[in-house]
Order: sequence, then structure tokens, then C-alpha cells
Amino acid sequence: MLSALDIKVKRILWGLAAEFAYLAVVGTTIVPPCSLLKRRVSRVVSPEVLSFLAAKLGGDDPEVRLNSMLGMRLSGVPKCEILNGTLPELYELCTALRRWGREPLFKVAREVVIPLAVSASAAGYEEGEVLLTSYRAASGRGARDLDAVVKYFNKWYLIRF
Repeated sequence: MLSALDIKVKRILWGLAAEFAYLAVVGTTIVPPCSLLKRRVSRVVSPEVLSFLAAKLGGDDPEVRLNSMLGMRLSGVPKCEILNGTLPELYELCTALRRWGREPLFKVAREVVIPLAVSASAAGYEEGEVLLTSYRAASGRGARDLDAVVKYFNKWYLIRF
């Protein structure tokens, strides 16, 4: 089960990073119709994913560990209040999921993507750093981020109609 959640986290991070990279390279803010960004926040970042990240990051705290393991098994979110003291980024992500879970991701990207990327980076995923760089490049923060994004994605496919 843990390896399946590990793969799911990597897919989410790479998928979001690729979509933000596309928006940055094309230079648009128009979200494609079948995008992850058009899906509800709770569909993209599921409660199991949040519980998995909390279990990875809060391994020393027994209360966080127990709530996270229950969350992974029962498809729930750990108590946000527990995460507040030990894992502030996950606390922000947890409150964002509770507050904006039914909204499309593109509407609340700032509140969800930044804590997700920082938490994933802290958990040891390189994809978290790629996601954060792609998000910064898509928000128009400069050519340096765009160059880094293009280096991460070494294959760009051209679709001809």
C-alpha cells in the first residue's frame, strides 16, 4: 500500500509540474480542458496522499504517525490541529483541502500547490522542487525559472493537427 501511495504522490507532483511547465513555456493562463488543474482539489490531492506525506514527515511524533496511518487505511485526513505544531506546511495543505476541497484546482492553486510542493520536498521528493519551480515559472517570475523547467522536462512533444 505504501509503494502505491508513493507512486501516486510522484504522479501527482509530475503531472502538476508538467501542466505548469506547459503554461510557462506557452506563456498562457488558459488551462487546457482535460487538465489536472480543472479537477477538484480533493480529487487531485486525495486525503490518502496527505496522510502519506504526514506519515513520512512526522515519523517521530506518535500522535501524527497514528493519525496518518489511520488516514491512509480509512481514506481520511489527519487532524489538522496535530500538524500545526510539528509540520506547518502540511497544516497549511490540510486546511486548504478542508476549505477548498470542492473548488477546481486552478482557482486555489496558490493555497494548495505551494504547501504541497514544500511538503513533498521536505519528504525527499525531487518532484516537489520541480513543481515549485514550474509554478513560479508559470506565474511569470522570470526567465531563470523557465530555463530550469525546460531542463527538467527534456522531451517536449509537438502535436500536429
